[in-house]
Amino acid sequence: MRTLIIAGGKFEYKFAVSFLEKNKYDYVIAVDRGIEYARKLSLKPDMWVGDFDSIRGDGYVNEYSDMLIEKHRPEKAETDTELAVNRAIAMGAHYDILCGTGGRLDHFFSIVHNLKLGLDGGVQGRILDPANVIYLKGESFEIRKEDCFGKYISFVPFGGEVRNLKLKGFKYTLDGYNLKPGVSRCISNEMAEDKAYISFDSGYLLVINSLDVESE
Repeated sequence: MRTLIIAGGKFEYKFAVSFLEKNKYDYVIAVDRGIEYARKLSLKPDMWVGDFDSIRGDGYVNEYSDMLIEKHRPEKAETDTELAVNRAIAMGAHYDILCGTGGRLDHFFSIVHNLKLGLDGGVQGRILDPANVIYLKGESFEIRKEDCFGKYISFVPFGGEVRNLKLKGFKYTLDGYNLKPGVSRCISNEMAEDKAYISFDSGYLLVINSLDVESE
C-alpha cells in the first residue's frame, strides 16, 4: 500500500503535477494547509489531519463529505505531519511526503526525523521536492541508475556513526569506512554503473538524491 502525504510547506504546482502523473497512491492524507494543495491538484483526500490553525476548514468539510477528519488541539506533542506519518505507519503503508520542504527549517528537520518513525514501523518514507528525494536506510541496499531522481547521491549519518560503510558502483567508492557525524565525506557522489551497492554493519544512513536547479 502506498500513501501520499501532502504537507503544508512550499507548494510547487508544476513539479507536483509531473510527479503525480508518474506515481499513483492508494490513500491520500492532507496535512492542515495541504488540503488547499490537494484541491489545486484535483486530488480527493481520504483523510485530513492537523490542528487547522492555518486554514478555515468549513468549505473543505462540505466539499469532501466522506473524508475522515482528525482535528487536534494546537497544544500537542506532535507536529501535524508527524500525525499523518503515524497514520501511514498504522496502515502499514509506504509513504511519500510532498510540500514538506521550502518552509520553516524546524518543521523540515522534524519531517526528516519522522523518517525514522517509518523505518521503526516497518515502512519506507520519502520526502520529495523539485530538487531532492530524501529517505532513510537502516540496512544494506542497492540503487539502480534508472530509478535515480537526479545526478547526485549523498549519504549522511543519522543519529550516530555508520560503521564499515562500503560503496560500490559509484564514482567515489568506499571499502570499510566509518562515517561519523559532522563530516562531509559522502556528499555529491555519482553513479558509475547501472547498479550501485551500499552496505554497512550498523547505524542509519540518510540518502539524498539531488539534481541541480537554478536559483530564481
